[in-house]
Amino acid sequence: MAVSLECRGLYFSYRHLPVLKNLSLRARAGRFCAVLGRNGSGKTTLLHCLNRTLTADTGTILIHGKDIGSMSQNRIARKISLVPQEHMDIFPYRVLDVVVMGRAPFLKISQQPGPWDYEIAQNSLNCLNAGSLAMKNFNRISGGERQIVLLARALTQASHIMLLDEPTNHLDFNNQYHLLSSIRSLCRVKNLCIIASMHDPNMAALFADDVIMISKGSIMACGPSEEVMTERNISDLYGTCINSVQLTAGKKIFFPDNIFRNTDQ
Repeated sequence: MAVSLECRGLYFSYRHLPVLKNLSLRARAGRFCAVLGRNGSGKTTLLHCLNRTLTADTGTILIHGKDIGSMSQNRIARKISLVPQEHMDIFPYRVLDVVVMGRAPFLKISQQPGPWDYEIAQNSLNCLNAGSLAMKNFNRISGGERQIVLLARALTQASHIMLLDEPTNHLDFNNQYHLLSSIRSLCRVKNLCIIASMHDPNMAALFADDVIMISKGSIMACGPSEEVMTERNISDLYGTCINSVQLTAGKKIFFPDNIFRNTDQ
């Protein structure tokens, strides 16, 4: 599979405080890549550097082999979309109008989206089995539905690479599975490269094709999920002893070793 997004020797600091340190990775089309790490490990910073929302101190980022350092932000936005972790309720609009905002990088200044743009937006909703939401008020749909809508907006914006920052944040149990299943399906059907920062290693183990583990701004382990998601690696990543249970589908569920111990004794 072709490499869609690559970074080499990435360093980033906030006010001279190192956050990312000599970080290199490759992400491929048709695969869902999960980024795991403890709070403050640099997951969100990495995503924002990959689409140059944040400018790295040093290092190279390549989209299909081309250095984004020579690209305008608008051109980058045509190739990479980012769904942030938090969003404000600032859209008193129809869902379809929120999704069509993803066409902004393809429009001239002051140009309004036309029928073709709305058709692309509607197709994005349909692709996520959310076409029935199109005429609803964005502020009056559920949190899970909003995440699907923002995913559709990202799909409308970029046809190649999508970056998702904690896409299951604030979602209930059912909606987490529904959203991650939709993300994995997008990779397969649309041949997309999707990179998502995640908190839950079990969700990554169940849905991700590849996993990148970040510890203190550096990559601790990376590769296919079935190779990287081991008790040893997860124990080292989160600083606690981890055990696992084998599922019938060949997947594992991980849990802290002391979770079932009676702490009162």
